[in-house]
Amino acid sequence: MFRSARWRGEKNKIKTVFKLQFHATQLPQLNTNALVVSVVPGDVGKATVSSEKGIPREGSCRWDYPVYETVKYIRDVKTGKINERIYHFVVSTGSSKNSLVGEVSIDFADYAEATKTSTVSIPFKNSKN
Repeated sequence: MFRSARWRGEKNKIKTVFKLQFHATQLPQLNTNALVVSVVPGDVGKATVSSEKGIPREGSCRWDYPVYETVKYIRDVKTGKINERIYHFVVSTGSSKNSLVGEVSIDFADYAEATKTSTVSIPFKNSKN
C-alpha cells in the first residue's frame, strides 16, 4: 500500500511539553530584589515564556511556579536520531538590557523521550560573577 509523504512526515514529528522548575544557586551579590528566567529557543532568538519574579536570598533564588514549554522535534528518518533543539535560559533582573545575571543552554533533544523527571544542574555562562 502507498503512503503519501505527508503521513510519513507526521510519523517523524514529536511534540513534548516540559514542566520547568528553576532554582539558581551560587549567585553573585546582586543589588536587586527580583530575578526572572526567560526561555529562549535557539532558532527563534526571542523569549517564548518568562517566569514570575523570584526573590534572591543569600546567594540563591527559587521560583515557586513552574514554566511550561512545548518543544517540537523531528526524527531523522534514516538514522532515527532526534534533531537538536537548543534552548537558552536567561536569568536577569528584568529592568534593562544590562540586567543579565547569567545564561545556560540545553539541548531538549536529549530529553525528548524521557519518561521520568530529571534534575539538571548547569553552571551559568556569561555571568557577572
